[in-house]
Amino acid sequence: MHVGRPVVRALRAAVFTAVCLLASAALHLFVGGAAIGPGSLVLAAATTWAGAYALGYRQCGWPELLALCGVSQYGLHQLFAADEPPFVPVGHGHGTGPGMLLIHVMVALGSSWWLARGELALAALLHLGAVRMGRWWRLLATALSVLVACVPVTAHPGPAPGPPETARRVPALLTRTAPRRGPPARRRFRG
Repeated sequence: MHVGRPVVRALRAAVFTAVCLLASAALHLFVGGAAIGPGSLVLAAATTWAGAYALGYRQCGWPELLALCGVSQYGLHQLFAADEPPFVPVGHGHGTGPGMLLIHVMVALGSSWWLARGELALAALLHLGAVRMGRWWRLLATALSVLVACVPVTAHPGPAPGPPETARRVPALLTRTAPRRGPPARRRFRG
C-alpha cells in the first residue's frame, strides 16, 4: 500500500493537523493568549487538514515537513491573534517579537522532527504489510488452484425444459429481428 492512497493520505493529514493545531493552541494559551473560540479551532483544523491532504500525495522528508510546520505555525498564530478581543490586559498581547518567533521556530522544529519519524515508521509499516499480504495472496492463489484441480468435472446435463409450445408464440413484429448477442464470431482463414 502506498502512502499517497486517499485513506492513508487522509489519516496522515489528520495526524499532521492534530500535531500542529494542538501544539500551536497549547502554546497560545501557555504564553497568555486569550481563549480560542470553537469556530476558529474548526477553521484552523479544516484549513490545516486540507493543506496537508493536498500536499500529502507522497512521503515527505524532514526539510519539507519543517517548511510545512513553519507555515502552519505562522498561519495558526495569525488566526489565533485575529480571534483575540480588541482590548487585552497588559502583558497578554500577542506579540511578534523575537521571543514569539523563537517559540514558533522551536515548535516547528520539534513537530516536524516528530512527524518525519512518524512518516518513516508508517511507510515501513505499510511496506511490510504489503509484503506480508503479497505472501498471503500467493498462498491463497496456490490453495485455490489446488482445490480447483481436485474438483472433478462432470458432464453438463442437457438444456432445461422450456415452456410448452403454445406459450412460445412470437409476435409478428419480432419475426425479422436477428437475435445476435455478444461480439461478432471470429472467422478462421486457412492459408
